[in-house]
Amino acid sequence: MRSEATPPAATAALYPPLRGVGIVLLLSSIPLVIAGFLSERTLTKWPLLFGELSLLVPAYLYLRHKKLSPRTVFRLNPVSWRVVGVTVALGLAITVLAFEVDRLVSVLLPFPEQWEAILQRTLQANSTLDWIIMLLAAVLFAGVFEEMLFRGFVQNAFEERHQPAYAIFITAILFGAVHLNPWWFVQFIFIAFFLGVLAWKSDSIIPGAIVHAQNNLTALLLNNLTQDANNPLMQWHGHVHPLLLLAAVLVLVAGLRLFFRYCEEEIQIPTFLNTPLSPF
Repeated sequence: MRSEATPPAATAALYPPLRGVGIVLLLSSIPLVIAGFLSERTLTKWPLLFGELSLLVPAYLYLRHKKLSPRTVFRLNPVSWRVVGVTVALGLAITVLAFEVDRLVSVLLPFPEQWEAILQRTLQANSTLDWIIMLLAAVLFAGVFEEMLFRGFVQNAFEERHQPAYAIFITAILFGAVHLNPWWFVQFIFIAFFLGVLAWKSDSIIPGAIVHAQNNLTALLLNNLTQDANNPLMQWHGHVHPLLLLAAVLVLVAGLRLFFRYCEEEIQIPTFLNTPLSPF
């Protein structure tokens, strides 16, 4: 969250223009498309790793060219342990709710069997090496690098020129669009909206990266360790059990209140993790 005492003119030059954001997103999508194309045609998981490792290259080169601070633009700012703790609880709640959103959308827009088979094969770990690559690519690198690009680079640029709600929403739409999966588009927007709120309030990608990684890890584990019929999250007529949904909503509401309070307190009193995440 920007300091209200800071004049807009003093911060406008710290962030990329929207034209630059468009160029960077276009270039960043190229390795993702290549990775997706290769993943459909091979059983190896290296394309996923390539796609995630290449994701930030255009944004980083752009910032270096424009002499902008990667730490500022990517929101590589510290947060406290109590913010981390409440973020983990929020991540669990958001993941459960996102799972139900996916089930509801699938009723109206069923996932084609052919594409579902390709996706399951892509996310299926068949060896120890596959597990290592998938955990790195889909959980760690996706959680951190995608948050740096979208909640850092992209959302920061929109926040400088529009109201936070608009910046969060448009970034969520772009996040969903870049993933090139119309059947998960609503779910992506749902998750990305909360990731945007966390990034805006804390001015850090750490909370969003935690939630992002939690969601991806859950999806990876469910895809590999359970079948749809035995899925522990779908035990009520193909949906998340209402009691679990209620618990998730309560945790989400209480967690957001605590998250907002902690972030507001720590604007004045920084706690722990008080060194930069990046040497830039």
